[in-house]
Amino acid sequence: MTLNGYLSTDFHIKSPAKKFFQTCIETMDLPKDDVTVEIEEVALEKKKTTFRIEGFQISEWYNSFKGTITPDTATSQNPDGYKKLEGTMTITHVEDNDCDRAILTVKYEKISSAIKDPGTIMDTFVEFFKEMDEYLVEDFN
Repeated sequence: MTLNGYLSTDFHIKSPAKKFFQTCIETMDLPKDDVTVEIEEVALEKKKTTFRIEGFQISEWYNSFKGTITPDTATSQNPDGYKKLEGTMTITHVEDNDCDRAILTVKYEKISSAIKDPGTIMDTFVEFFKEMDEYLVEDFN
């Protein structure tokens, strides 16, 4: 069993992409220096905007909200079982599209082959982001 790997998942967001991304940066207290924003032309003279932040330390942020999850969940999703647990968040918005796309990728290195892949940690992040999106949609309207 390999100790290194990647997990990636995508989901749709209903809140404005820029607002969602800014809220991620603020909520996770991520360094703004690592943010990239790309704007490109796509078919039918629309603009595609991609917001991206790479290499944020998931274990530090995950530990910050451990108190809000059950002790069993915290034990089964312990980020201390990884030498490396880094995330990349990419948000893509295309003009006149009513649903934007978020992609979360986790790069990890386990301390032992007995440690499970961080799928449950990834699931926790996705749930958090979906709840944040719902809140932003309500707040935006």
